[in-house]
Amino acid sequence: MHPDKDAIQQLARKYMDGVASDEEIRLLHDWYDDVNPGEMEAVFTDSSEMQFGTDTWQRIQQQMNAEKLSRVKIRPLRRWWAAAAVLVLAGGLWAIQVHNNRHKSATMVASKPLHDIKAPAANHAVLTLAGGRQILLDSAGNGLVASQTGMNIMKNDSGSIVYVGDGSQHDIQYNTLTIPAGSKPLSIALSDGSRVWLNAASSLTFPTAFSGKERKVLINGEGYFEVATNSQAPFVVARPDKGLQVQVLGTAFNVNAYDGEPDIRVTLISGAVKISRGASQPAVTMAPGQQVRISPTNMEVLKDVDMDVVMAWKDGLFVFDGTDIQVMMRQAARWYNITVKYPHGVPAEHFTGSLSRDASLLEFLKILDYSGVIANIDGKTVFINP
Repeated sequence: MHPDKDAIQQLARKYMDGVASDEEIRLLHDWYDDVNPGEMEAVFTDSSEMQFGTDTWQRIQQQMNAEKLSRVKIRPLRRWWAAAAVLVLAGGLWAIQVHNNRHKSATMVASKPLHDIKAPAANHAVLTLAGGRQILLDSAGNGLVASQTGMNIMKNDSGSIVYVGDGSQHDIQYNTLTIPAGSKPLSIALSDGSRVWLNAASSLTFPTAFSGKERKVLINGEGYFEVATNSQAPFVVARPDKGLQVQVLGTAFNVNAYDGEPDIRVTLISGAVKISRGASQPAVTMAPGQQVRISPTNMEVLKDVDMDVVMAWKDGLFVFDGTDIQVMMRQAARWYNITVKYPHGVPAEHFTGSLSRDASLLEFLKILDYSGVIANIDGKTVFINP
């Protein structure tokens, strides 16, 4: 039940005077969201000594609408979900489905004064050349970044890295592009014209020029590949320590091969991909829209995979679909460069929704708040408690 008209007028007056408490602001926002325009206008125009006037009421509306970018609102989504929350944060809509039996919300607390960690504002990629020289790409200017035998390494206006042959004889040398945790993704155009986008906490090792019967690169982490067609030399993405080898001729696909994840996931967007996992397991050929999940003992083919979830990182979003809290927080750890711990066990909640990756860590953690999960922040460590 909402407060009556007089109470709302009192709340609005304190709100405009800047003396309303957090609870009073929440009550005012809840009322503002749920009443119709006619009821809303009546509260502020039918008063006597509390008359606000058109100008004041318009300022209240403007301020409350602006605050929608940083607040939360609980709403039921479907009757078989025990709790749900809609969060409007940093331009993205959270539609969180919380699969548990709690109806209460908890408050985030911290052992030290609560502070925020912003989303990555820049790319902090490091390019390691043959011989060990390292180039910090965020501080390198546009244009020529480095030269190796037969190859110029360029940085274009968008910050992407491009390998361009200079027409001379190529010596095969290997470079490694590393995107650290807490960094924006970066794309690279390899010497054959293939393009790779690397996610945070990922690395790609590749030859400066391809030769022979295959074009082979090594990945650790997550990358999206758009491979230039060459029927004479298949493109191979490998994670040798995991036994993974993805072979293509010309196609688009995503590889998630992070350390710390329970399996490797290869998702095919277009074209065809053949995946092998050592001599003991038969190779699997994928069709577009399929995903292969590779565990230490098995390769499982999933059909009709939600590409919005798979490609969310490249599109600047977090997207979850019935995702458990550990998977969700592993993504947060890589994006915000934090450590996540569960001192009293792992909560059982699952979440569905999307959020802009421009959101800060505190905005991200509001999701947990509305599931009854407490997030304690201490420096760059987040403690998750049921």
